[in-house]
Amino acid sequence: MYYLTAIVAIVGAVAYQFFIKKVTPTINPLVNVLGIYLVVLGFTVVALLIYPIPDGIFTHIRKLNYIQLILAVCIFMMEIGFLLMYRYGWNLSSGNLVTGVFINILLVGLGIFFLREKINFLNLLGAVLSIIGVALMSYHR
Repeated sequence: MYYLTAIVAIVGAVAYQFFIKKVTPTINPLVNVLGIYLVVLGFTVVALLIYPIPDGIFTHIRKLNYIQLILAVCIFMMEIGFLLMYRYGWNLSSGNLVTGVFINILLVGLGIFFLREKINFLNLLGAVLSIIGVALMSYHR
């Protein structure tokens, strides 16, 4: 399951970037996001019918808190951000790479300062090389 979960995340992220780039530019971005999440809601309801929750759904609904609200805002920002990035001219090959490098570097900092994670020299070297790579990819003559 360890590797399968990573494969599912990778396939989902790659497909997401590919298809968000292909969204028709004439559709309003907010209507696009609404459509996506209506389908996600449908998939979730079907999944709950197939794989019921042993304690019952209401036991888990009572455990929801402000984190889900924050995650919803974050997901909304990502959806609109990537959709508009591609709509305003970012390439698929560079848009996700540039944002991904900055996202990962910021996550390293958050992990170190807020979660007390450790970073070694090779991790730091990788971050520096990533920044250099983004600078080289962003360079235009």
